[in-house]
Amino acid sequence: MVRDDVLQVLEEHRGELVSGGMLARELTVSRTAVWKAITALREEGFPIESVAGGGYRLSSSSDALSSAGITMHLTTEFIGRSLDVFSEIDSTNNFLKLHAAELPHGHTAVADCQTAGRGRRGRSFLSPSGSGVYLSILLHPSLPLEQINLITVGAAVAICHAIEETADFSPSIKWVNDVLQNGKKLCGILTEASVEAETGSLNYAIVGIGINVRTPECGLPEEIRSIAGSLEDFAPHAVHRNALVAAFLNHMERCYHLIASGNTAALMEDYRSYMKFLGQEIRVISNGKAEPARALSINEHGHLIVEKNGTTETILAGEISIRLEEQTDMPKEI
Repeated sequence: MVRDDVLQVLEEHRGELVSGGMLARELTVSRTAVWKAITALREEGFPIESVAGGGYRLSSSSDALSSAGITMHLTTEFIGRSLDVFSEIDSTNNFLKLHAAELPHGHTAVADCQTAGRGRRGRSFLSPSGSGVYLSILLHPSLPLEQINLITVGAAVAICHAIEETADFSPSIKWVNDVLQNGKKLCGILTEASVEAETGSLNYAIVGIGINVRTPECGLPEEIRSIAGSLEDFAPHAVHRNALVAAFLNHMERCYHLIASGNTAALMEDYRSYMKFLGQEIRVISNGKAEPARALSINEHGHLIVEKNGTTETILAGEISIRLEEQTDMPKEI
């Protein structure tokens, strides 16, 4: 579409004037087609300035999500190469589940806002416009069912690398997949799968992730204010969401290749490197009951090895509470 092509050129020259004639020549379309594309983009909320005799300029402060803005940073072979970007949707996971049969491996749905975002255990996930990134990736993996959790592991590792690349700080992971900085949760990850009843094989897997980029204008609800944070709370500069999405997709494909090729040892080494709580006293939460334990390690399957009451135990699923020493603050649990 001319609209997407015009946007991509403006993204590549963000903050610079680009003449209508240059756009028309480069895209081999008429000046009228360029003007119509600019008008459509403005109606969608893109802050495009025009200067008489100078051309058009996408504001350097623009952080509108777009397929063109994401694609220009992609280095993937298949993840994100088929892409939908929505201004609003109920849930990107729901969208991919509805269309899984006709969409290709690696298809990605990205949204500026979700009206029915979900986290693990059916919890709601706050997804307001302009403040975060909400996306899901459809995979048709040739993996045994018991390895599905490695996709979640890969997503946690990929978002940590993407944060380092685009926000210039290094977060940590609290098992299983909470990405944290200074005790504040930065994102949520939800992996869902469809299994063939007769064979027990995977039809598809969908990994969904919601990333808090900045605090919403209305602020955070009181019930999550003490535990939720955003990238720009810690980044030394503004974080551009298109670059963040692309960085995550790039790193997610690398992690997926490690899983699909059987080189899970490299993935697990990466996963462990972000786990700052290993060797510490924690609490293991199961069926609403919290028990003290000592975190020992993460095994090759991504399961947590703990010491409880003098015996070693492998935790396959669940949640943990950890205590963080934050400079001169009192320890706190998350």
